[in-house]
Amino acid sequence: MVRLRPVTPLFLREFTAAWGAWIQSFGYLKRHNLQAFHAVGPGAIALLTTLGWWLTSKLDSAAQAALHRGLEALGLTSQDAPSLDPHPLTESQATSADPSFWSSLLSWAVDQLEWVLHWGVIALVFWLKIKVTKYLLLTLVAPFMSLLAATIQQKVTGQSTPLSLASVLHDIARGIRTALSLFLMEMGLTLTLAILGLLLTIFTPPIAVLLSPFLLVTSWTVGSYFYGAAVFDAVFEQQGMDWRTSIRNGWQQKGHLIGIGMVFSLLLAIPVAGPFLAALLGPIPATAAAAKLTFHPSLPAENQT
Repeated sequence: MVRLRPVTPLFLREFTAAWGAWIQSFGYLKRHNLQAFHAVGPGAIALLTTLGWWLTSKLDSAAQAALHRGLEALGLTSQDAPSLDPHPLTESQATSADPSFWSSLLSWAVDQLEWVLHWGVIALVFWLKIKVTKYLLLTLVAPFMSLLAATIQQKVTGQSTPLSLASVLHDIARGIRTALSLFLMEMGLTLTLAILGLLLTIFTPPIAVLLSPFLLVTSWTVGSYFYGAAVFDAVFEQQGMDWRTSIRNGWQQKGHLIGIGMVFSLLLAIPVAGPFLAALLGPIPATAAAAKLTFHPSLPAENQT
C-alpha cells in the first residue's frame, strides 16, 4: 500500500508552530515567573533611541561645520552677510547692480544647504535605524536571551548551564559576532535582490512589474529569516553549538526561523510605535518560543533536527 505524503509541508507546519509558540510564550513566561525578562526589550530600545538622538546631533553638527569650513576655504564665507529667511529673493534684491546682491544670494544658498544637510542627516540616521535596529537590539539583549533560553532548558529538561562573568562576556561577544555576520549576509542578499530589480526595471519593465511583488516578499522573508536565526542562536548555544554551526543548523528549521522572524518584522513595520512594540513583544517572547520549540519533549520529532 502506497503511503500518501501529508498535504501540509513541513515548512508550513513549522511556520504555524512558531506563531503558536510565540502566542503561548506570554502565558508560559507568566506561569514560570519569568515576566521580569519583558523589561529587557524596552530598556534596550530606550538606550538605542537615546543613542540615535545623540548620533543625529553629532552628525548634524559635523556636517554643518564641514560645510562652513569648505565655504571658508573657497573664500565664500557669508558671516557678514545679512541673514535671510529661506524664501526667494525680492525684486529689489534680485539685481546684480546692487552691491549686496551676491552676499544676499550667498547667505540664502547657505541657508538652503544647512537645511538640506540637517534633514539629510535625520533621514540617514532614520534609514540606518530601520536597517540595523533589530541587530543592535539583538546584540544588547543577547546575554538575557541566552539566560532565558538556559532557564527554560533547565525547567524543561533538567539540564542547567553554570552562570559566570566569563559566560556573560562570552554571550556578549557571541551576540556581536552573530549579529554582524547575519547583518552582512542579509545586506548581501538584499543588495542582490535590489540589483536584480533594477536590472529588470531597466531592460524588461513588464517583467519587473510582474515580479516586483515577488521580490518585495522575498526581501521581507530574507529579513525575517535572519532575525529568526539570531533568536534561535541563543537557544542553539545551550546545545553546545558554536555560532557557525548554529547558523547552518537554523536552515534545517527554516520554517521555525521565518515564522519567529516574521513576528518581529510585522511589529517593526508598524508606523511610529513599531520599534517599541517590536522591542517589547519581540526578542524575549520569541526566545521563549524558540526554546520551547527546541527543548519541549512533547513537540514532534522534526523540531529537534
